[in-house]
Amino acid sequence: MRFIFYLTAIALTALSAPRAATASEEKAAPAAHQSTLMAKFAGTWKAEGTSFGLPSKSTMTWSRDLAGKFYRAEYRIDMDNKGKASNFTGHGYYRAGGNDGFWADTSGDLHPLVISYTENGLTAIWGKAGGKQGRSSYIMQADGRIEVIDWILRDEGWREFNRTLFSRAN
Repeated sequence: MRFIFYLTAIALTALSAPRAATASEEKAAPAAHQSTLMAKFAGTWKAEGTSFGLPSKSTMTWSRDLAGKFYRAEYRIDMDNKGKASNFTGHGYYRAGGNDGFWADTSGDLHPLVISYTENGLTAIWGKAGGKQGRSSYIMQADGRIEVIDWILRDEGWREFNRTLFSRAN
């Protein structure tokens, strides 16, 4: 009787587990949706907020690049640390029709990206296991603004270091 119970439990678990997408589904889904989403992101965006714990002004520009094979995000944060200005600049390349890319920035980092898409945005996991890792989400809000949230992975878990709400500048 226990054998039948365990066999039933295993079968139900297997049937209720999410089905892994096939390789063709993974390639097809992002291509169509990504194009629509990136058309919404295209252009220059501006924001004021707090980044790295400091008052900041940010600019973000999304465009097609490299013969249309990538979407490029240019990101700049100008911060004020008690009257002393500092900035952070980064460029992300997101493969058109794919779930990968890379990020480079003024801290000298060069990170591979693994990207997932939702109806209204994308999340990029950057870095490598055993090294510096982070997560960035870009979410299109109902009012047309884009919220960007950045986290870094620490021993104690994910720590948010940037949250900015961008409005279209052009």
